[in-house]
Amino acid sequence: MKPSELHLVLLLGRLGAFSRPVPETTASLAASLGVSQQTVSRWLLSLEAEGLLERTGVGIRLAEKAGRDLKGLFSFPRQAGSGAVEFSGRVVPGIRDGKYYMSLPGYVRQFEKKLGFAPFPGTLNLKLAASEAGARDKLAVLPGVPISPFRQSGRFFGGAKCFLATINDKVRGAVVIPARSHYGSDIVEVIAPVSLRRRLGLRNGSQVRVQAST
Repeated sequence: MKPSELHLVLLLGRLGAFSRPVPETTASLAASLGVSQQTVSRWLLSLEAEGLLERTGVGIRLAEKAGRDLKGLFSFPRQAGSGAVEFSGRVVPGIRDGKYYMSLPGYVRQFEKKLGFAPFPGTLNLKLAASEAGARDKLAVLPGVPISPFRQSGRFFGGAKCFLATINDKVRGAVVIPARSHYGSDIVEVIAPVSLRRRLGLRNGSQVRVQAST
C-alpha cells in the first residue's frame, strides 16, 4: 500500500467504511485530503485492484484485507498487554454537543446493552500527546464495539465504534470513535457512567491516561 493511498484508507476508516459503505464522492474525499479528484480516483482504482476496497451502489466499503494490512503497518502506542493499548491526552473543551448525544435513547440503549453502562450525559475530550497523535487513527481501523445509526424524530444519527477503557487506572468507561466527527484525528472522546471531570478532579489542561481494550 503506497503512503498516499494509506492516507485515503485511514480517512475511509475514520468515516466508518470498515463496517458499512460510506457515501463519499471523489470530490469530498479530495477536499478532505487536499488533493485533486483525479488523484483520488487513481488511488481508488489502485486500492480496488488490490482487493482493499469495493465500490457499491451506495458507497465505498473497505475490505478485511485493508484492516489486516493496516495492523501490520502500525505498531500501537505503548502496548499495555495483549488486546490493550494505552495513550495519554490533555483535557480540552468540546463544542458542548456531547450532553445532547449521550442523552439520546437510541444511543443510551445501545451503550447499556453493549458496554454495560448508561453514559454520563457528556464526553471528555482529550487532545493526544504529540508522540501518540496517530492513536485515534489506529483505533479507527479496529472493529471495536459497533454502535448502530438510527433515526429519531425524522433525523438521522450516525453510528460509531467503542472500546472499553480504564481512565487514569480508576474509572471504567469507553473510547468512542464516531463514524463522523466534528473533531480532528488528534482528539479522542471518552465516556463513562460518571462525570470524569468530577470523579477524577479534572480541569482543562489536565493530563489523562487511557487504557483501551482492543
